[in-house]
Amino acid sequence: MSNAENFLNRRSRLIETFDDDYCIVVKASSSKPTSADGMYYYTASRNLYYLTGIKQENTILVMWKLKGRAPMECLYISSYDEEYAKWYGTVLTKEQAQKKSGINDIRFAGSEDSFFDKLVSRERLENFYFDWHNCGLKGVPGKRLTYVNNFKKLYPGLNVESISKKIFTLRMVKDLAEIDTIRQATELTRKGFEAAAKKLKAGMNEREFEAELLYEWAKEGEKIPAFSAIVAGGSRATCLHYDSNDTELSDGELLLVDHGAMKNLYCADITRTIPVSGKYTARQRELMEMVLEIQTKAIELLRPGKLHRVWNDQVLEAYKEIMLRRGEINEPEEISNYYYHGIGHHLGLDTHDENDSNLPITAGMVFTVEPGFYSAEEGIGIRIEDDVLVGETENTVLSAAFPRTPDEIEKLMADK
Repeated sequence: MSNAENFLNRRSRLIETFDDDYCIVVKASSSKPTSADGMYYYTASRNLYYLTGIKQENTILVMWKLKGRAPMECLYISSYDEEYAKWYGTVLTKEQAQKKSGINDIRFAGSEDSFFDKLVSRERLENFYFDWHNCGLKGVPGKRLTYVNNFKKLYPGLNVESISKKIFTLRMVKDLAEIDTIRQATELTRKGFEAAAKKLKAGMNEREFEAELLYEWAKEGEKIPAFSAIVAGGSRATCLHYDSNDTELSDGELLLVDHGAMKNLYCADITRTIPVSGKYTARQRELMEMVLEIQTKAIELLRPGKLHRVWNDQVLEAYKEIMLRRGEINEPEEISNYYYHGIGHHLGLDTHDENDSNLPITAGMVFTVEPGFYSAEEGIGIRIEDDVLVGETENTVLSAAFPRTPDEIEKLMADK
């Protein structure tokens, strides 16, 4: 199946969820200013990419169906601007957008409002579905939400709803092309990790280790990581979202590395905890084995039919039993002193991929599985995280090639 066929299939699955007439509008995200005339690196709309394969700004997917008519679709893109091209580069041609998305009707952006007016006034279409990012009660509406709010004011009698949840539901279950791309992202992440781990030594700064990761990924054409890496040595690893990555590493410390490369917008999310000296102490190895034991159990418990929150609760109960058996805690409730986060999250076009938590786990979903142990008293933070594809009868660890056990890590680090 070609890429265009994949996108066509996803759009077909989306419109199958509608019984009545509709107009679906999925707009590209917009660039965000930093300061002066600077702009943040452009972050493409994941929902638009999921349905069309298009990453560029000023792109709008429109899908509509009128009573008694077949479903229709078109794509609005930027027209070629010679002056813009001199400064920033060219944009997709109609032919390129058509080939990439599988949409035959390609139009230039700027006339979409007139088209919407026509659907309302001439065709009496009443059901409009837009994709936007919720900003929260204290947030500032983005351009997409601002557009929708204005649309509602101008057409107060129409039914205007969000299409986002329907797209998120589709995104929860990955197709074969998506699974293959996530595998590629995990493989690229592994290359960066192994290159950096071989250079790790006492006196190295956390930022130097992070730079080695980024360098390997950039060489493969992925200059932007899936997320900002956590590179935390010693007691700093007990802070779950430590991201300063600016402290010198010492012999005897463990280094927690939570990181992930992207491949064509799909994310990997892997955590490994490795010894700065290249060798685990007896105590460090003991704790590593405990976290590995609960991770193995968590992967076993990740099964179709149960809710995400139920899986999380089951893993927590299993972890209590393991820690009690190993003598790490004396009472079940003491686990919260050493493990204080969930067991994992959906993974895909976003690191914390969009989902509906009220839908059960099904085959084809991809989760991170990431138990941890954090002891401020000992100055130790350990987390082991892998990316797992849920199967009907058994799961597949997409990051299985990644060194994971103490023996595998020590062997890697010895091979300078």
